[in-house]
Amino acid sequence: MKIIAVDDDLVSLNLLRDCLQSERDHDVTLKPSALDALETLQKEDIPFDCILLDIEMPELSGIDLCREIRSLAAYHSAPIIMITRRRDHASISQAFANGATDYIKKPFDAFEVLTRINVAERLVQERQAALDSYTAVRNVLGYTPPVLSAKQIKKNDAFIASGAMQIKLEGLLPLSVFKNYLEQVAETEVCDTYLFAVRIQSIDRIFASMDAADFLEFLEAFICALKSTFGAEGTFLSHVGNGTMLCAMSSDGGFAPDEAQLSIYMTLKDNYPRKWDLDLMPDDIVSGHPISLSKTQKLNFKRAMKAALARLDQRPGDKINLYPSKRVG
Repeated sequence: MKIIAVDDDLVSLNLLRDCLQSERDHDVTLKPSALDALETLQKEDIPFDCILLDIEMPELSGIDLCREIRSLAAYHSAPIIMITRRRDHASISQAFANGATDYIKKPFDAFEVLTRINVAERLVQERQAALDSYTAVRNVLGYTPPVLSAKQIKKNDAFIASGAMQIKLEGLLPLSVFKNYLEQVAETEVCDTYLFAVRIQSIDRIFASMDAADFLEFLEAFICALKSTFGAEGTFLSHVGNGTMLCAMSSDGGFAPDEAQLSIYMTLKDNYPRKWDLDLMPDDIVSGHPISLSKTQKLNFKRAMKAALARLDQRPGDKINLYPSKRVG
């Protein structure tokens, strides 16, 4: 892969270069200056496949640099891995909120770096496969995908792979990145994170009634409603298929699923009253009860996800107003 590493610590940069070139012949560019790195990224004819950033840099922090990189058309979805000494919940959340896809804590070892780089490479391949799948499915259905304007592409950076309905929109993390986020916050000293799931039960009908561009716009509205309900700053979302979202937030805030469901529905209704004639009803939106994640060195993500989805599946026939919080590590 073509990789750029940015860190004002030259020792760390040289260690990264040696690590990345030890097993595979990666094309590695080293930059000790954040501003110099940004200029290189802006001018490079062939975009970098992966970007490694320190957080604490004098000219521009790694988090601010990450946000600037995400504004460049060539890097809307490129893997960005933070490599830093910061281990607190706030720094991790800020990094992922501003576009990071993974997080490595210093001092790092070669095995972890290479493992994360391999994951990043798979992320690049999966995104391309999803784009190819979307195009292929639409062609099989007898019409080509709509051509989105540059403004729409920049706004949504969106794609669908029909079937599993894998979706990427602004504000929505790919599942692999969502997993990385939860694994990192679960290692912090104060792991105040809650995981739950929300579903639009009528998603198949909605999908069938719209073209791809309108469906993506509807999902963006749904994401905005979720963030409006649970708090935009501390809420992370990922789509797991068929209109079901995994949600992580830093506090349960006295979470009540019935109230959350109504809030999501009313936000959609108030903000988009005549945009879509969907006959969407309050009962079409279902929220599960939250699970409290416990501090652990290795979060069992599959177990946590299954537990959140199980609580969602219990909701439609649930006669109990609130479950006690369950800790999952």
